Amino acid sequence: MDFDYIIVGAGAAGCVLASRLSEDPGNQVLLLEYGGRDANPLLYVPEGFYFTLRGNREDHNLGASDMRGAGGPLGVSVVENHDELVEAVLASAQDMGWEHAADTNAHDSERVGFTPSTIRHGIRTSAYSAFVRPVSDRRNLTVATRTRAGYLLFDSDRVAGVRAANGVRTVDYRARKEVILSAGTVETPLLLERSGIGHPDVLRRAGIDVRVESPNVGERVIEQRGVSVQVRVKGNLGPTQHFNTLPKQGWQGVKYLVTRSGPIATGGHDLVCQFKSSPDLDRPDIQGLFAPIALDASGTTSLKLAEHSGVNFLGYQIRPTTTSSVHLSGRLPGSPPVISARFLDDDADRQATAPVLGIARQLFGKGPLADLVVDEDFPGPAVSSPDEDVRYALDTGAGIYHAVGASAMGPDASDVVDPQLRVRGVTGLRVVDASVLPVQVAGNTQAPAMAVAWIAAGLVLEDS
Repeated sequence: MDFDYIIVGAGAAGCVLASRLSEDPGNQVLLLEYGGRDANPLLYVPEGFYFTLRGNREDHNLGASDMRGAGGPLGVSVVENHDELVEAVLASAQDMGWEHAADTNAHDSERVGFTPSTIRHGIRTSAYSAFVRPVSDRRNLTVATRTRAGYLLFDSDRVAGVRAANGVRTVDYRARKEVILSAGTVETPLLLERSGIGHPDVLRRAGIDVRVESPNVGERVIEQRGVSVQVRVKGNLGPTQHFNTLPKQGWQGVKYLVTRSGPIATGGHDLVCQFKSSPDLDRPDIQGLFAPIALDASGTTSLKLAEHSGVNFLGYQIRPTTTSSVHLSGRLPGSPPVISARFLDDDADRQATAPVLGIARQLFGKGPLADLVVDEDFPGPAVSSPDEDVRYALDTGAGIYHAVGASAMGPDASDVVDPQLRVRGVTGLRVVDASVLPVQVAGNTQAPAMAVAWIAAGLVLEDS
């Protein structure tokens, strides 16, 4: 059970690390993953996330540019859905003065376009399928699934391995060179704290001896807060009527299996936009996502489709600053985390979020979309003032699964990791995942996590 490198977590960052560090056949690499193998076929269906919710080289279908890559392992496509309802949203957004961009990631104007997604030829590409599966025959790469990392092992102040559980079996894996934590913004700080690295007060409350005082482990977490508005439209426009019963879903699934195209082959939101919450700003600070579907507003389940057609919009501040925290509740790996989730505490966050619904409603009242909208499903007229909009965001909004910062890098001794992503106070340990980002990036976090891992792999190899 001895390896050169042990990577904890087979997510966006861990898979990139496993691929790059195992390129040298002299490196024995272990990738530990608490989840199972990616055997569920729904993982490869772009719209399959409805049933499975739980920066590096890419292969972009728009080709290579200063902003995009081509020929890499990660398939990225801008899937254009020319459904009548989508086209109406797109035209109304242009009436707002937003630029129609073929690649929304290549501009910093107020813009709208079809959403880039990790899809290649109608099949979803995951970090595992892009980076690990193609090299799974490497004899120096071991992937252990259904294996939960419980504690770090130490040799004096050096991290020498990981104690993990596979079912009822406990296994000690030893690392000759480094242990790299890529378990994400929630699990990475918990593993550090269970191993005695963290704020002394937090550790002592959990009955854990303090090995390294690191006061910001689990602190300074930043997450975005989404706020939604949905309108009902005339007739049977859009895909809602094609998916709102099990038989219809089954029929669409059959058609997808035959053609690898159609509504199932697109991402979760057909259009993405970025716009300013105030015209005084130099650049957009809000990201919005449009789906030409209507969700059931009864509150029984957020992903049940309505019986009528509609358009759903989700908007959120791109770069919020309000911070939350995540800490352990006990010594055992199975102890649930204590998450103190805070949103819109900062004045700037509230000021940016308050106009989002109004801007979305303005769009729904413009251009060809205005002729199709019948009514607003939610939130309705009871939410109309800036204060009501903020309260609605706090009461009903959702996190976007873009949390960063729980193990943030920085130059100060109190920062969890240094600029080389090495955990301060010990040797042989790095954190490489979204938790090292000290601020929210201006977009989603999967690609930045991969980019961090790509750069970190070079740093690791340089030090070996």
